[in-house]
Formats: sequence, structure tokens, C-alpha cells
Amino acid sequence: MLHQRKLTAMAVLASLAVFCPTVLADDPVQASVQASPINARNLKVGDHAPDIYRRYEKALVDWKKHGLNTPQSQSQWVQVNDKYMLVHTGSGKILAVMPIER
Repeated sequence: MLHQRKLTAMAVLASLAVFCPTVLADDPVQASVQASPINARNLKVGDHAPDIYRRYEKALVDWKKHGLNTPQSQSQWVQVNDKYMLVHTGSGKILAVMPIER
């Protein structure tokens, strides 16, 4: 009787060893990487900037040093990749775009 229980247990373990990797291998792989809905490189005047660029911490405090005009009321200059953008802090609307000269 003890011998029969050992054989049954071994048979169950053997079937799990075959079945588990097969189930795990069937996980679908994501076909492609999805691009971010906000591509900061394509932003232009009139677009809405991502919320992070409306935050005070992102403002360029030395905008004069970069040759930028005085920001309008409730707006600030921010650096987005290879551009400076004047963003209205209330609405998030981009008011001006200037390329960074290197």
C-alpha cells in the first residue's frame, strides 16, 4: 500500500513538472512597445504642454542669460529637450517655442 502511494505521488509530481512549463510558456508577449501619447519633441505653439512643465520647479530662472524675452504674466520659460518653451502656468498652453542654440 505504501509503495502504491509513493508511485501515485511521483506520478502527480511528474505531471506537474511537464504541465507547469507548458502553461508558463503560453503567456502572450506584447507585440510592440507603445509610444507615449505625449511626444515632447513635436510640441508647437498652441499645444498644451505636459503638466510637469507648468510646475514652478521646471521654470528657467535665468531666462535672460539664454536670450529669452520676459515671460508674460502667469507664464514661464521651460526647457523641453532641445527647445525653450514659454508655457502659461494656468492653462498649460504653449505661447512660444525657441530652439536651443549650441
